[in-house]
Amino acid sequence: MRQMPLHLPKTARLWMTLALVATTLAAAPRPALSQTVLKFGTANVNEGLLPLQVAIDQGFLKAEGIQAEYVNFQGGGPAVQAFVGGSIDFCVCAADHILRLASRGFDPRIIVGLDERHAYALLAKADRPYTDLASLKGKRIGITAPGSLTDNTIRWALTSAGLNAERDVEIIKAGIGASMKAALTSDQVDAGTVASTEILEFTRNGQFKIVLDWRPSPYPSLLVIGRERWVTAHPEVARGLVRAVGKAARLIQENPAIAVQSVKTLYPSYSTERAEEVAQAAKQRLTPDGSVSTAGFDTMQDIVLLSDTTLKRVNKADVDLQPNLSR
Repeated sequence: MRQMPLHLPKTARLWMTLALVATTLAAAPRPALSQTVLKFGTANVNEGLLPLQVAIDQGFLKAEGIQAEYVNFQGGGPAVQAFVGGSIDFCVCAADHILRLASRGFDPRIIVGLDERHAYALLAKADRPYTDLASLKGKRIGITAPGSLTDNTIRWALTSAGLNAERDVEIIKAGIGASMKAALTSDQVDAGTVASTEILEFTRNGQFKIVLDWRPSPYPSLLVIGRERWVTAHPEVARGLVRAVGKAARLIQENPAIAVQSVKTLYPSYSTERAEEVAQAAKQRLTPDGSVSTAGFDTMQDIVLLSDTTLKRVNKADVDLQPNLSR
């Protein structure tokens, strides 16, 4: 720091000293802000992850002092098991698991919503005679994993069609993506549940057809599930997470093109044209601000409770922390 002229008044010398100190501190290298590392277990990679991925890619999470890490699983069941075991901080899963976890005395809470439409359709080979579930009686139906959204949906759909999930069909774990496609192609299953992002790829060349399409249904098929005790222990981190994801959700609605690069991050093999299709479709599917609609939550409960009578209905206000965390 340079020496000041001694002839200056004492007050002037004080202000000059403070100015020089501020200049010196501004020029000095600043230590990096500490980042809280959060692990998100994903049940499946699809466009429902875009609000979270955009929050990462646009630096919204970093600005909140959060570093996100994905841990990928083959379906919601394994992801929930890891969540219960404590190896991940959050399960990025369907809202179905709120009911199942609550019934086990766990403290699951909705932290922030992602996808507010059902994420799956039931596909079969195009040359097969299947047109509905009745035509699949006695056949094998592939799901992603036991206890997953696809498992719950199939059991609800069979019950609604007057069929018995235990006697009238065989439900088989077939995984996601390439694993499900291989199961369908090799006739390991006669029909299988396919995620929304992959449906166009499966049907593009006419090899497969849609037997049942649940995608138009309001349904919180993907949200960030955490624990109440974690939020109580880390309230500011939780608020930062909700702010970042909500900001990303609004950005996707205003400018879907911003999500194209994030789609390519999730799906590195996708062309720009394909990524643009997914980003545009996502605008219609995703929550506009990170909230979870009451209509979708009610539909979820109707489906899950019809397929599993051992569970009990829950009050959305008791398990949804997003409204308070977004304030």
